[in-house]
Amino acid sequence: MSEIQSVVIAGAGAVGLTVASQLYSCDPHCVRILAGGERLKRYQDQGLYVNGQRIDFDFAPVGAEEGELHAAPADLIIFACKAPHLQTVLSDVKPYVDNNTLMLSLLNGISSEQEIGSVYGAWRLPLAMILGTDAQHSGTETTFTNAGTIHFGEADGTHSERVKKIAALFDKTHIAYEIPPNMLRRLWYKYMINVGINQTSAVLRLPYQPFQTKNGISEARSMMEAAMREVIALAQSEGINLSDKDLHSWYETLDSLDPNSRTSMSQDVAAGRKTEVELFSGTIIRMGKKKKIPVPVNQLLYWQIRTIEQTYIDT
Repeated sequence: MSEIQSVVIAGAGAVGLTVASQLYSCDPHCVRILAGGERLKRYQDQGLYVNGQRIDFDFAPVGAEEGELHAAPADLIIFACKAPHLQTVLSDVKPYVDNNTLMLSLLNGISSEQEIGSVYGAWRLPLAMILGTDAQHSGTETTFTNAGTIHFGEADGTHSERVKKIAALFDKTHIAYEIPPNMLRRLWYKYMINVGINQTSAVLRLPYQPFQTKNGISEARSMMEAAMREVIALAQSEGINLSDKDLHSWYETLDSLDPNSRTSMSQDVAAGRKTEVELFSGTIIRMGKKKKIPVPVNQLLYWQIRTIEQTYIDT
């Protein structure tokens, strides 16, 4: 397999622009941002900013035709959009996919690889996630203190050719990554974290600080942990050996984040945007019913976040 020389980022939010800026700093022309219509015009007119610096990214226009400027297929497509937008994005990236294009999903949850693979082929993408980023996004601007670490690999822990190619790209562009021996377990680990911190921070409308061990609020942490323990119970029913030890290990990462930064869901609520609640407690509720495992904390969080959404979503 040849090396990865061109990357399309599908999703110019906090995670997408954080990764894109790292690629750009190594080679400005190796990365393009997927965008179309009004969004593309806004990005071109206003610019995209990362940590206060305008970056003149190349774009991968939605609806591009073969032969148009910047319409060449990509060696790698990184999905960094929000879950509710994935189906639209899967259609939008089609001009940039050829028989050799690999893919990587940095979406939250545990199902995006299946959704992407059902459209373009599971052979294109290993399991992946990003952990430890405190990136914030507003308008066309992203800021971060910690870029985070991309964890990716095969479910069985093998170092396949596609994993080696992506690792070589990250080595060249100085993007922090890990290839864990059990990527499926690591994916559930992040899902446990997201279900806890994203949802509780959104309901309480708080930054990271109240959940951290130093000068935090014990009740906020207890609420977060209760939601996470319901994920642990479901994971164990699926043969994934998560435990309270994993829950407590999360604090090492949590305490390293900017106390004033917010989770993506807390940012969504503050901005009046639709959240990923269906991906988190919505999925947990459905799994709980199927497995006959009670998930009362996530049921309550679901009702609360759906209520919050309906106070602004049609205004």
